Amino acid sequence: MISCQWCEELADDDRDEVLALVGAAAEYDDEAGFSRIEPRDVTARSRPGVWVSHLAVKARRGLSALDDVPLVVVAYLTIAVDDDGLGSVQFVVHPDYRSRGIATLLVEELGLDVDRPDGWMGTGARTLRVWAFGTHPAAERLTRRFGISSVSRLWTLFRSLTGPFAVPLDPVHLPAGSVLEAPRGLEAPESVKALDDVLGRSGIPAAQLEKLSESRAHGTGSVVLASGDAGRPQGFVWLDPSLHTHLELRAAWIRALVLEKEARGGGLGAALLVRALEVLRDAGAQIALMRIDPDDDGAVRLCRLLSFEQEDAHTCYQVGEWHEAPGYL
Repeated sequence: MISCQWCEELADDDRDEVLALVGAAAEYDDEAGFSRIEPRDVTARSRPGVWVSHLAVKARRGLSALDDVPLVVVAYLTIAVDDDGLGSVQFVVHPDYRSRGIATLLVEELGLDVDRPDGWMGTGARTLRVWAFGTHPAAERLTRRFGISSVSRLWTLFRSLTGPFAVPLDPVHLPAGSVLEAPRGLEAPESVKALDDVLGRSGIPAAQLEKLSESRAHGTGSVVLASGDAGRPQGFVWLDPSLHTHLELRAAWIRALVLEKEARGGGLGAALLVRALEVLRDAGAQIALMRIDPDDDGAVRLCRLLSFEQEDAHTCYQVGEWHEAPGYL
């Protein structure tokens, strides 16, 4: 019923079909907030330290049983495997072919054996990880059926900025000696240097730093920096004021909030977050969105104090064993 073959680079026709597929899926899933694959991932190639492979999953159009019906791409999977054998998987089914058993057939076809000498499917992956964003019933059914365990969670939170449900943004007193700078571009040289400085003293796990670095490389928006004595950066909030429609409201994202270890617990994080909310409100956003680790008690407490509410939950699934927690933005 399905056919597929691994490749390091998709052929031209397959690449065009896959790009159309991920575009259609992103548009279809946008409101629900499900996982999406970026076009740059479809054209990604292996690089030092990371081996990339692609899988265009094909079936007869309409899942016809007739041999003269042409094959079309109905799903797409890509995996990036690092030198240590950790494989990061992304997978999507075309909206027209969902709830028809494509994902189940693919797992049955490929299997989940990561203990072979050459890793899963010869990719070198000793462990597989995939993030499922949104409470997707198909992901829950599939992982339950094949005994795939969850290893991490994320929450998407929202905060009303205008309208009848908006709570006033009360000023937050800064710790003595700290100041908040005006927003500046994410890619500005001063921003890059200051963010790297803060991240180097943040104590964030390596996997998280890597994910944040990757997201910054492709991200947009601005940052608000907090500085202490002699202008040393103590923390930052990365926000993206570009507006999109979410639940029929104008929404914008807060992408990251990071403090150096020594600056935590004194109210600086709250001050940065409030400033970010003010900037998004002034840019026309009706709601602000952000993601947090629900196991981070400090982040949960801060967001509750600032009237954020949980909207959705996301899950990282894993096959095999690994010593580090998953990275996320």
